[in-house]
Amino acid sequence: MRIRFGLIGIACLVVAIVATGCAQPSSSDSTDRTTSSTATDDAHQGRGQIVRTESGLDAWAAALPRGTRTSRITYRSTSGLDDTATTVTGAVFVPSGDRPSGGWPLIAYAHGTTGISRDCAPSDQPDMFGDLRAVRAFLDAGYAVVTTDYQGLGERTDEPAPHPYLEPRTAAYNVIDAVRAARSIEPTIGATWLAVGASQGGAAAWSTAESYASYGEGSGDLVGVVASAPLLDARYLVDGAQTKSLTVAQRYLYPLLVNGVAQVNPQINPADYLHGIDPRDAAALASCASGRTALARQPAPPAASALVAPSAAADELTAVLGEYALPRVKTEVPILAIYGSEDQVIPADVMEVTLQRGCALGDRLVRVPREGQGHSLDPGPTMPTWMRDRVEGRPVESDC
Repeated sequence: MRIRFGLIGIACLVVAIVATGCAQPSSSDSTDRTTSSTATDDAHQGRGQIVRTESGLDAWAAALPRGTRTSRITYRSTSGLDDTATTVTGAVFVPSGDRPSGGWPLIAYAHGTTGISRDCAPSDQPDMFGDLRAVRAFLDAGYAVVTTDYQGLGERTDEPAPHPYLEPRTAAYNVIDAVRAARSIEPTIGATWLAVGASQGGAAAWSTAESYASYGEGSGDLVGVVASAPLLDARYLVDGAQTKSLTVAQRYLYPLLVNGVAQVNPQINPADYLHGIDPRDAAALASCASGRTALARQPAPPAASALVAPSAAADELTAVLGEYALPRVKTEVPILAIYGSEDQVIPADVMEVTLQRGCALGDRLVRVPREGQGHSLDPGPTMPTWMRDRVEGRPVESDC
């Protein structure tokens, strides 16, 4: 199973590793074909409850193995910021053929950065911003798959809460509740599941591991997490902006980071960090309205000098990102972390220091550097073997 993960927009514009058709047109296949509807206002009792199901997009059927069952879902979840009830969208994919004893093992797939506006949901796109290839690879390997668009991304809900970019609890809750939702509509899905994600999704998967003990009751048995190039602690990006040392890839990402954090943190004023960028232009660049990710829509990265903030503002953003930073608590869920030695978004030395914090907490962690690879990487043979070992209950190793 060879899957290329990454920050798809940066891959298309900067790294050019993943040939994904970054300018896909929007699909007319998203006509609402509602088959069921239930809802609740209780943030706790309603976690993972299905609000609506719809048929998968016609474009998916052409790209996935024959006989795959696909559904788009709208389900209940919880904000990690204030514990209020939210509504989130996603998708479910189930292989054809006879299910294995105990049901299909499930992969909860957490996507990388697409954007921060409502039109940036992968499940609203004919190719899921390139992630449909990963879904197919998982199906071919014998897994069912559920994806989450995350709170605030997705046009199939009237949810008022914005997308809290990189806020870890919300992402974890969205992933776990997607699993609950998938199992409620697909009885052939078993209790065993893994969380897999890249970049922003790698952090979401990691946070899922940390949140599982307190939030995961009733979701099944989370046996492992794969975090590919996970953006666990973004504070180094503020330091780079202040010293004008951000890479080109990081300068593409930084405006999205600032605006994404500002959406749920009123004390962060984007104008303090993004000089010379008209707020209206910044809002447009955070959108995926053209059918491309917000990163892919940017014509050029901002100049390094345009990203230097007053010291007090830089300290404020660093403090917020520190509240988001992972790892934060020990988890009993095994974690496989894969990263590239030539990553232009998350430098290898930054990644290694961050992962060492997980070791210090006592996590059962395996760290796999991929020499010569960048942020969009081929995880190599370790990943499918490690995942299958978790599903089959083999002993867990750690290299900490």
